[in-house]
Amino acid sequence: MHDYKGLGRVEDYTDAFLVSFGMLVFMLLIALWAMLGYPAALAAAFLGDRVMRRAARAR
Repeated sequence: MHDYKGLGRVEDYTDAFLVSFGMLVFMLLIALWAMLGYPAALAAAFLGDRVMRRAARAR
């Protein structure tokens, strides 16, 4: 068995993760826009919004 008494609490990296994830989504939409055009980026953003809203309602 390991002795974990002296370790304490772990830092919360939730904000850093959310900012990084938001930037990745933004870059994905820009790349999609550059490759397939504005309607494709709008459709992907719309579908992503629908999925997130459905997941939030399911909670």
